[in-house]
Amino acid sequence: MNSQILEKVESSGICGIKKAELKKIFGADCENTISELAKEDKVIVDNKGVAHYVWSKDNYLSHVSQNDPKFKILARLVNNLEAKISQIPAKSENTADFKIHFDKRISEISSSLGWVPLADVRAKVCQILDITQEKFYSEVSAIIEQNPTKYEMSTGGVEGIHVRGMLHGYIRRL
Repeated sequence: MNSQILEKVESSGICGIKKAELKKIFGADCENTISELAKEDKVIVDNKGVAHYVWSKDNYLSHVSQNDPKFKILARLVNNLEAKISQIPAKSENTADFKIHFDKRISEISSSLGWVPLADVRAKVCQILDITQEKFYSEVSAIIEQNPTKYEMSTGGVEGIHVRGMLHGYIRRL
């Protein structure tokens, strides 16, 4: 009887079917079957006016999205949020690779005091990893923010990261 009731509910479409109608077709004992199907999330029982209606899950979502203004607003907000999330570029899986190359270039180029022009590091890392200057400085900013005790920045240079309105174009590992 479960499958017969479920078929009837699914065939009713987005309008749903009255619970009383199901009782007429399948008898009064179908109440337990409807409760079981509802517990299994195969059907939704809800009020539509004063009558109890039964929908399949998909049909209920269609019904609510067409007839409930609050649900319409929420659905639109969720869709917009999903669209914005899909536009966000995925966090670089190469962040660890970037940090390895970044640290290696600093150690290769550094002077006896450890200071290195960021422009020199950028040129080599961008060439190796085939990334843009914007991506390089974005990654550098993230690394420095995450590891403030491992790096020191100094003002000057021809390019670098702006901190409090000043260009910081030199870096060293601590």
